Amino acid sequence: MDTFRKLGVMIDCSRNAVMNWPAFCRMVDILSALGYNTIRLYMEDTYEVEGEPYFGYLRGRYSAAELREMDAYAAEHGMELIPCIQTLAHLSTIFRYAQYGPIRDIDDILLVGDERTYRLIDRMFRSLANSFTSRLVNIGMDEAFCLGRGKYFTLHGAEKSESIMNKHLEKVLEIAEKYGFTCEMWGDMFMRAAYGEVYEHAFDRAEEVRMKIPRNVRLICWDYYHTEEDYFRDEIERYRKLSDQITFAGGAWTWLGFCPNNSYSIREVEAAVRACRAKGIEDVYFTMWGDNGGECSPFGVLPTLVCAAEFAQGNFDLTSIKEKFRSVVG
Repeated sequence: MDTFRKLGVMIDCSRNAVMNWPAFCRMVDILSALGYNTIRLYMEDTYEVEGEPYFGYLRGRYSAAELREMDAYAAEHGMELIPCIQTLAHLSTIFRYAQYGPIRDIDDILLVGDERTYRLIDRMFRSLANSFTSRLVNIGMDEAFCLGRGKYFTLHGAEKSESIMNKHLEKVLEIAEKYGFTCEMWGDMFMRAAYGEVYEHAFDRAEEVRMKIPRNVRLICWDYYHTEEDYFRDEIERYRKLSDQITFAGGAWTWLGFCPNNSYSIREVEAAVRACRAKGIEDVYFTMWGDNGGECSPFGVLPTLVCAAEFAQGNFDLTSIKEKFRSVVG
């Protein structure tokens, strides 16, 4: 493979650091010059949802008008702006408000099966449709470890999280289709169901789990914690036992405090890109999470992002990559 069909980055806008307009434009300018063609905005509650005044209240959320302006600027530079939202877990901040108490299962997880949950999700998609020209959306669905153990358990009794997840996913995909969206989702919950854990594989139920995964959703194989090409190759194959539609997400480490970890990120990204090229993965991007508060600037990992773009084009020569960095970044 000479290069990837889609090559991008994901900017975390949900950990107290919503990227402003000048910074976004600067990032687009740099990434487009490097050959990237997608940007994903990770927005748990930091986007305007009509009819939901407390969704992202005082959290620096983007208005629909701001997102349309960002979308247009990205498009002018040949880049697709893709929303990344949450439709199951990772929504702890909305539960600060009593309005959302009735649709809380437990922790940061929405109450599956409640019509008020799907009314909110419908409004999410309607807002995205009015703000983005892309019709690809990441619907989240990751790390819902306690799914069904709170209010859902009280209402419905014991049920396997896998079963609850499948019912909810079908409903979310139905709403997404109503607004013309194709969905991708983080693949870890299905990996846990198929293999026991994401990284520790205690058994193999892949064939059984595959039959339950809707065909109209892409799975994201995400991994930020390994530096061996063979590991990534094996992990991609495990995902492929679950789905024929795989996107890969690696990590440019911005989530350990104020300082980026470029030395580790470059090793991880090189191994991941080599594996993705070898395995024919067409859609690859690199996440810049802000897990513990968004202290680290996403611009701090530009060395990693320059390397990743060059690796994607088959250039692994660090001397020429450093020259590329100087010419683009300054």
